[in-house]
Amino acid sequence: MSSFVKKNWFVCLLIVVFAVISVYYIYDTNKGKLKGKTNNGEDVVYSINNTDTTASKFYEDLYKNNGTAAAAQAFTRAVVSQGAETTETMTTNAKAQASSIVSNYMSTYPSEYKKVLDESMKAMGYSGYDDLETYVINYYKQNQIISDYASARFDELKIRNISYLLVKFENGDSGEGTPTEDEQKRMDAVDAEMKKGTAFPEVAKQFSEDPSTAEQGGVLGTVDVNTTTLDQAFLDAALKLKEGETSDWVYSSNFGYFRIHCNAASEDSLIKAYREQNNIPEGVEVTKGEVYESLLTSYDTTLAGKAIWEKAQEIGVSFTDPQMETKLKQYMEAE
Repeated sequence: MSSFVKKNWFVCLLIVVFAVISVYYIYDTNKGKLKGKTNNGEDVVYSINNTDTTASKFYEDLYKNNGTAAAAQAFTRAVVSQGAETTETMTTNAKAQASSIVSNYMSTYPSEYKKVLDESMKAMGYSGYDDLETYVINYYKQNQIISDYASARFDELKIRNISYLLVKFENGDSGEGTPTEDEQKRMDAVDAEMKKGTAFPEVAKQFSEDPSTAEQGGVLGTVDVNTTTLDQAFLDAALKLKEGETSDWVYSSNFGYFRIHCNAASEDSLIKAYREQNNIPEGVEVTKGEVYESLLTSYDTTLAGKAIWEKAQEIGVSFTDPQMETKLKQYMEAE
């Protein structure tokens, strides 16, 4: 299951997005057909403890809670549509991805798949079903803008592609950072294997006690200085490594003892590592959006807003409403 999601992450993402929007579609298309409670002539959307929420109040709250999000979505769409070139690869891939999305919706909504997708696209600011490929292309263009931004700041962001192996605590953390006799024995076995010259991926497969990465040779992916989802001691050690270096044992009070290996510390080597980790042969085109995928989607969520904002300034976007500009900048973490 995990391998399917990894290979089809884009389709899975869109299915989730459309499924959420479809909830609003179902409500919207049925609200006029169902006879329900009213309050002062208005339809009641729901009641809690005998307190009614009318349709107008519901949509007012929806705007308050999601208005900036909707504005940011529209702003981003406008910027990416003009801020990046549509390549032949994007067009080809978009056709394939759109076809996969349609197939999934046909199986879920056999008789109304086109109508559901049409409403979903409109809810995201597109004209409808026929804009599905454009939506996918814009997603690729957005990733291109973000990855270009990251590429230009590669050293500043301390971007690294890393792998690791873990020796877990025997019976929880003692709080002292000193391994037990059993933990030390397992760590010594790792050290002995590495002294033989065994490649890090093979050592990780054999000795790492983290099943989520061991089978892949310990590969975690691409991280940077703004990553907040990793153990801080782990991240600090990883970002100090030069390409090809392996850290000494890194103590983490949350997990145990890590040895971390730096697979890539330059953009060229990042592309090479991506090819190797995903079994992509030479000659097959790899986009920057693909190479930076794990960084953009998993480890540095602040890149997107900053990159889109910078691109907006580059192409000359201006605001007539300073308040909206401030709200958008804050929402997109583009300060």
